[in-house]
Amino acid sequence: MSNIDINTKRELSVRGTLTIKEYKKFSSFHTRGWIKWLVLSTFLLIFPFITYILYNPRDIFYFENMAAIFLVSSTVSVSISILFFLYAKLIIRIKATREYKSDQLIKNEFTYTFHENGINQKRGRSITYIEWNDIVSIREYPPMFLIYVSKNKAIVIPKRFFELSEEIMLFKKIMNENVASEKNKIT
Repeated sequence: MSNIDINTKRELSVRGTLTIKEYKKFSSFHTRGWIKWLVLSTFLLIFPFITYILYNPRDIFYFENMAAIFLVSSTVSVSISILFFLYAKLIIRIKATREYKSDQLIKNEFTYTFHENGINQKRGRSITYIEWNDIVSIREYPPMFLIYVSKNKAIVIPKRFFELSEEIMLFKKIMNENVASEKNKIT
């Protein structure tokens, strides 16, 4: 049993080093909306195009012909959308791997201290202070928390950085108390 009382504790420190697997997961989570948009727009562009190519004006009076046209159009559109999805996922994984390997700073151990005034991020002798109002959004995923400080830049905090489940509860409590609810997507 832990001796952390999340009702009275006002500060939390966690530390760890981000792995390449975690960075790839972050990239996957970060681009999730873009990939959904890509797949949907691909389907919405291909489906009417294939339907137009296969359509014959006299087919409108024959249910079987129109059903066959829609079946073929939807099958081809879904297939092409799946290919775009797989291609995008592959490109994102390759890009994330290259980015992780080229960024020497991300491979260092980070220490994060969360308190009522903000977040201290420490790497080696470098310390960065982030105020709560500088945070754009916070997201929670099963393996990690993402604290966005801009639209495309996030602090990645894997849940393995927390030694106890009480620390995760304290982290959520600090986030919920200090970050506006419209920015906070932590449950």
